[in-house]
Order: sequence, then structure tokens, then C-alpha cells
Amino acid sequence: MKAALELFLELGYQKTSIARIETAAGLVPRAGAFYRHFEGKQALLMEIAKASVSETPEDFGLERLADFGDTRSELVAIALKYEEAMIRQKPFARLIEEIRLLDFGEELQEEIDTDMMVALAAWLSKKPAAKGLSQEQTGALLISVFGGWLFFIHKIQQEGTPELLSRDTMLDEWATLWATALDTQR
Repeated sequence: MKAALELFLELGYQKTSIARIETAAGLVPRAGAFYRHFEGKQALLMEIAKASVSETPEDFGLERLADFGDTRSELVAIALKYEEAMIRQKPFARLIEEIRLLDFGEELQEEIDTDMMVALAAWLSKKPAAKGLSQEQTGALLISVFGGWLFFIHKIQQEGTPELLSRDTMLDEWATLWATALDTQR
């Protein structure tokens, strides 16, 4: 997996052959050793994505959010974990974009995101603003809550910190706004 990841990052997924992966991993090319471990290159990529690119609810400490005791602190903790994840994933950005364009890219993204979305939705469903919402409405609220922060962090990575808005100001305003909204019963 390590050899394949290095090749995928260097050459891209589509330009990396299984024979090249076998050679880089110290296997005899075309002798079948690769297929003893993986069904094919796509299966290998899925395992790499799960191990190197995806984040889990455990990585984010979602099961411990109640220990914070207030929604604003919980939001800040989640936001900081997303920031760490995006920094950690930055070296994979080109590969992630290539994968999204592949036939199975959407399926892979959904598989990777499902556990996080379910865990975040479970956290959100306990907030007064989410009481009585359908699963679809909770998902829309979840995306609304975190979309602004993720967009800001993405922009920081792409262009540097915007002159008119510091990271700390954005985090403070975002967390305060959404904590107030989430703690208000509809």
C-alpha cells in the first residue's frame, strides 16, 4: 500500500500500473502476488483511501463531545479536528481530485464519508434545533453548519488567510452563531 500510494501521488492513479506497484513493493511483476492481497487496483485504492485520507468518528473524538458540556465548545472541537484533517490531507489533494473524476470516485467518497456523517448527525440530533427533523433535514442542517467552516479552511489552504478575516475571528463567529442556532428549539 505504501509503494502504491507513493506512485499514485507521483504519477496519478490512472498512470500507475499494477506491474509498477509490484516492482516498487519488491514483488515480481505479473507473477500474481498483487492479487493475493487485492482484487485489483481499485480495491487497493479504496484501502489506501480508508487508511490515509479518511477520518473516522474516533479520530475526531465524537464520542467524547458531551464531556465539553456546551454546544459552542463542541463545535470548536469538531472544527479544529476538520482543520487538522484538511492539513493532513493536503499532500493528497491532487490524487483526491483525480479519484473524484473516476467512475467509482463518488462511491468511494460516499463509503468514506458515511461513518462521519452518521456520527455527526447523531451528535446534531441531540441539539434542540434538530428535534423533530427528518433524517434528510438533519443532513441538510449538518451540511449547513459545517459548510462555512470547511469552505473557509479550504480557502486558507488555497490562497492563504484572507486579509479581512482571520482564522480565529472566523472560528469564533462561526461557533458562536451556530451554537446559538443549535441550542434554540424550533
